Amino acid sequence: MNKNIFITGIGTDVGKTIVSAILAEALKADYWKPIQCGVDPATGKTDSQIVKELVSNSKTIVYPETYYFKNPLSPNAAAKMENVEIDIDNIKAPKSENGIIIEGAGGIMVPLNNKHLVVDLIEKLHTEVILVSQ
Repeated sequence: MNKNIFITGIGTDVGKTIVSAILAEALKADYWKPIQCGVDPATGKTDSQIVKELVSNSKTIVYPETYYFKNPLSPNAAAKMENVEIDIDNIKAPKSENGIIIEGAGGIMVPLNNKHLVVDLIEKLHTEVILVSQ
């Protein structure tokens, strides 16, 4: 696989991380979550850490987040609590020969800042999309 696929959902806690891990494993693709807000309450781990543990192939690279916020809130709210504004122009997909599974934060219509939603980030990154729902 040499293309990028953006995994988003209809909301939070719909299984985006598990779907991302399954795809990264099956396609031997890399994984990247541009914006991480908080950690999984059950494990205390970020989504990147969870995917890294679930993927067993030797090709997948897990890239660090562009933005990481401590609070498990929408990206816009979490950023405001830390006096940061998310600038989608600063979010650039890593270079990859494997293609990248990109996991969004929250749902497709979640605000990233006062002007942009997750759907705007998808458009900026020019990726195909998989929408996860329950």
